Amino acid sequence: MAIAVDLHLTILGIITALILVSLLVHLSLRRGSALGWMAAALLCVFVELLVLRFGAHSRLGVAAIAMLVPAIYVCAAQAIRRGTGLAFTSHRVVSGTALLTALSLLLLAMPVPPTLQYVPFQLASILVFFDAALALARKHDRDAFEHALLVLCFLVLVGVILRVPMFPALLDEPTPWGLFDAALFERVFIQCMGVLNTSLALLVVARIVARVILGYRHSSERDGLTELLNRRAFDTLIDKPTASRGAIIMCDIDRFKAINDRFGHQVGDEVIRSFACMLSLQGDHAGRIGGEEFALLLTDTTLEEAAEQAEGLRSAFDSLQHPAIGPNVQVSASFGVAAFDADTSIRAAMRSADIALYSAKQNGRNRVEIAREETVSPSLTLAAA
Repeated sequence: MAIAVDLHLTILGIITALILVSLLVHLSLRRGSALGWMAAALLCVFVELLVLRFGAHSRLGVAAIAMLVPAIYVCAAQAIRRGTGLAFTSHRVVSGTALLTALSLLLLAMPVPPTLQYVPFQLASILVFFDAALALARKHDRDAFEHALLVLCFLVLVGVILRVPMFPALLDEPTPWGLFDAALFERVFIQCMGVLNTSLALLVVARIVARVILGYRHSSERDGLTELLNRRAFDTLIDKPTASRGAIIMCDIDRFKAINDRFGHQVGDEVIRSFACMLSLQGDHAGRIGGEEFALLLTDTTLEEAAEQAEGLRSAFDSLQHPAIGPNVQVSASFGVAAFDADTSIRAAMRSADIALYSAKQNGRNRVEIAREETVSPSLTLAAA
């Protein structure tokens, strides 16, 4: 073949590196099936290049290529789909791909022109990859990564389509298209497709790794039960300086231990999730501080507005009827509210709100108490609720 050895070595080196990166990230995270699919696609590309270089003149080598090429695009399609949050390829498309590949293998055993033998498995590649590109194109909420990925997908598709009539040239066989310089096509096509496929693989791997990192960041900042900010993330939030005034609401579900003891922890978790859902509707700065205790940070809000918001939460939760608890058992929560000014300590306001919450507990629960003074007092431990 006329393909330069250094080009093969360069492509093989890049693909090997991508395979190792995909496998290492996939195995170390123990998640992210998209990376597994991409590693499989790259491994198939690696084997295909070796076959093209050393075994393309044998019947067995051509049969291997007929199976490897569709496998590359099946795996790549799954990697793209899983990496962008799309469902796997439908069984109908996969079945069509398998049938076209089997047809190529059958034609390879028959005395027909090479061009006809190679067309079915190339159509299989086009079918499965076009299906993935079309699914990505129909996705409405694409980000910049996915827009770039979509452009590369269609460029690769154009290359795969152009390859169909000239594929025999890659195996040093005659083509019916005498107008084309086979050697020139071979050299230019391999180089262009190498760049496109490598760019596509790099973008997919980068996209998948970015999604995994964002997922881990989200899980490190969010409470697993409620999806609110966890204590560490909320502490980080209130330690940041703020340029505006605001208020903080501390809240605690009343007599929660009794609910757990009487109805079980599953019902208790559902009550916590219900309360957390109400808090999440008030803004993005709601956190679960621990157990059944929560906090809500409000910016550009006066003390009176925050107290009114807390009263709305108290009333809504007081009216909650959980099916497993029944109408005869009341669920309620107590609230403490404190304000802070711009460029002042939010943590000091949090301690004041915590003291107000303690007062609400002491004064009968199911009520809102306002911290009138912003002075920092020793922390008080809440009575068992």
